[in-house]
Amino acid sequence: MTMLRHWRWVIAAAAIPPAPAFAQTLPLDSQLPAWAAKPWAVAAAANHVEAFAGVNPFYQRGDFDGDGKADLAILVREKATGKIGILVLHRAGKPVLLGAGRPFGNGGDDFAWIDQWSVDDGGTSPRSSGDPSTKHRADALWVAKEGAASAVIRYRNGKYVWRQEGD
Repeated sequence: MTMLRHWRWVIAAAAIPPAPAFAQTLPLDSQLPAWAAKPWAVAAAANHVEAFAGVNPFYQRGDFDGDGKADLAILVREKATGKIGILVLHRAGKPVLLGAGRPFGNGGDDFAWIDQWSVDDGGTSPRSSGDPSTKHRADALWVAKEGAASAVIRYRNGKYVWRQEGD
C-alpha cells in the first residue's frame, strides 16, 4: 500500500506542467543607470548599435574622461554587420564608439575577441574644475582575450588611445 501511494505522487508530479515561461529577462538597455537612458538611446540610434551581452557584465562604470563623474562603457553590436565594439557614454560630452565597424588600435574594427574586461584605475588627468593643480585619477578599460592579447584603453588629450599589454 505504501508503494502504491508513492507511485501516485510520482504520477501526480509528472502531470504538473512546467512553470509558465512568463518571466522575461529585462532588456539590456533598461538595466543601465537612469542618467544614461536618453544619451544611450540617442547614441545607439546614431551609431546603429545595440547592447551586447556576450561578456558579463555588458557595461562598466568608471570615470574614463577624468572629470570626476562616473561614465559608462557599454559593449555593443553594430546592427548591420554584427561587429562588436564599446560605446563610451560620458556624463558630459559626446559619446565615443570604439570598434563596431570602426578601426581602433590593435583591436581592429571588431572586438568579438574580447572575453574579459574590467576597469583599470591608473593614470591622472586634471579635474573639470579648471584647476590644473588638482589631479583626479582617470579610469581606463582593460580588455582581453583569455590566454592571449590584452590592452588598456585610456582617454588622453581628448581622445581614446590603445596600449597593447600582451599577445
